[in-house]
Amino acid sequence: MHEYSITCSIVEILKDIIKEHDIKKVKNINFKVSPFAYIEPQSVEFYYSFLTKNNYALKKASLNFSRNDITMKCMSCGKAFETKDFNSRCIYCSSDDARVIKNDNEDEIKIVSIET
Repeated sequence: MHEYSITCSIVEILKDIIKEHDIKKVKNINFKVSPFAYIEPQSVEFYYSFLTKNNYALKKASLNFSRNDITMKCMSCGKAFETKDFNSRCIYCSSDDARVIKNDNEDEIKIVSIET
């Protein structure tokens, strides 16, 4: 259910952007989602449709989501690497003893770009 409040915030940010830049119609909105976020893109899309149904500039925009890579550190060789999978083997030594390095400053969801 926290997707509703996140989507409300996203819509408010978008309203400010379209007003500031005098944007008439948004076609695509691109997001990056933290691998640590418990966000369901389908829920965001559902709430977005509901919240923008009367907003000509925002309604019917396509929402595109991609997940950030996960940074892991191998406990065997000590090297860090990027991956999409929490259960990855080290790309340097193939050890399965790798730990996630979490960036606490990483946003749960971030608007990367808006296409008009």
